[in-house]
Amino acid sequence: MSWDAPELCWQFLIGGDPPGDLPAAWAAATRAVARDLGCRRHGRRISFDNVRWEIAADNGSVCVGFAPPGTTDIGAYRRGNDYRLETTAAQATVWMADDVQYELTGYEFVQWPIAGRHILVPRIVDDQAAWVDPKTDAVIAAIGELCQAPGSESRTVMDERG
Repeated sequence: MSWDAPELCWQFLIGGDPPGDLPAAWAAATRAVARDLGCRRHGRRISFDNVRWEIAADNGSVCVGFAPPGTTDIGAYRRGNDYRLETTAAQATVWMADDVQYELTGYEFVQWPIAGRHILVPRIVDDQAAWVDPKTDAVIAAIGELCQAPGSESRTVMDERG
């Protein structure tokens, strides 16, 4: 298996329509996570304009990432953590949300998504992908519906320094 030349690779704009040949579970995951990227962020200002999802598959394994064209607010990355091409929409959504959260928090200095002082965690609850408060185990919203949840702002919270 080589991630430099995977069997399959899809690239498409974050927030855009996924390609028709992308497995349905992964297409649903990209749609859900993209809807939530616009709210409950804290940190530096970033934009996903012109940034593409990159999903690569080889021998049934999957890696996900961002493929920005040229200079953008965020860097490119590609990561795989035992993700599988054949999976449920809920599992693909939790994997993708967790991966994007790891990238934003660890490398882009953006805490996402937050509720008060807690970074929410993606989990499967009752067979659905959900954002959960790790302190209380309360489900805050289904992944993909975070911006409509009570207490969500459609804009992001920014650090005063930029």
